Amino acid sequence: MHIVLTGGTGFIGSQLQQFLVSSGHTVIVYTRERRGGNANILKSCSSVEGSLTDSEKINQLMSESDLVIYCAGSVRGARPKDFFEANVAGLKTFGEALAKSGGRLLLISSLAAERPYLSDYANTKYLGETVLESIEGLRWCILRPPAVYGASDTELRPLFKLMNKGIALIIGPKDQRLSLLHVDDLARAVCAVVRSSLAFKSRKMTIHDGKEGGYLWSEIVKSARPRGVTLTIRLPQVILIIFARINMLLASLFGYLPMLSPGKVRELSETAWVCDNVKISEICDWKPRVNLQQGMRKIL
Repeated sequence: MHIVLTGGTGFIGSQLQQFLVSSGHTVIVYTRERRGGNANILKSCSSVEGSLTDSEKINQLMSESDLVIYCAGSVRGARPKDFFEANVAGLKTFGEALAKSGGRLLLISSLAAERPYLSDYANTKYLGETVLESIEGLRWCILRPPAVYGASDTELRPLFKLMNKGIALIIGPKDQRLSLLHVDDLARAVCAVVRSSLAFKSRKMTIHDGKEGGYLWSEIVKSARPRGVTLTIRLPQVILIIFARINMLLASLFGYLPMLSPGKVRELSETAWVCDNVKISEICDWKPRVNLQQGMRKIL
């Protein structure tokens, strides 16, 4: 197929490039800005630069494409508008163009879309999904992965590496349960959905690494360091809130987009972020191959 990939230069998108090309697809990476000579774009892929709301350019591109994999997204911000373009407005532009051209759209969303009340990020992920549902004539599918990790991950991998060195920094409630997914399995799931004749019928599907009920933090720590840790540091919610407020103040002073915000603390403080593979197993030839122990060996 001729596939347009948004968010293709990020952690997940870079892995999607490799798996899609290996599956025989022609991939065009749609980038929002010039990235130093198209860094992180495979030589076997082509690229197009433009904003996610450039309807003229996107309409032209969609007329020559079979499918869009929408992996673009904003995860950092202090206000709703910091998330809106990538998580909502861009989806609307691509979705409306595909509805006209007869193409299909696969959205890589998030479990956070289930709980829009928690944060601006979660709310815009929910609104983006709602936009797709409202576009008449659009064939779409939504994947909601849990926390995704891998070799080039800049969020979970540092935490796992710290555990591997003997220091367990716990940032969630004591009995919190978390579903996880290695980025390779996410990429394989995307390829399976692309092949499926049943997927693009207004379906929403969650995916995880095969661990029903998710992981306790104690299980995550043991996977990262089987021989046990020497120091466990649990950050209570009140400390996270203080850090988040300081971070928001510094972000306003120095003009950067913060990752840690009061909304992010609410996300981190949920008792469970757990999902299942029921729906994707019904329509796709996909099963997770990388459990947490195997995944740790890949990244540590």
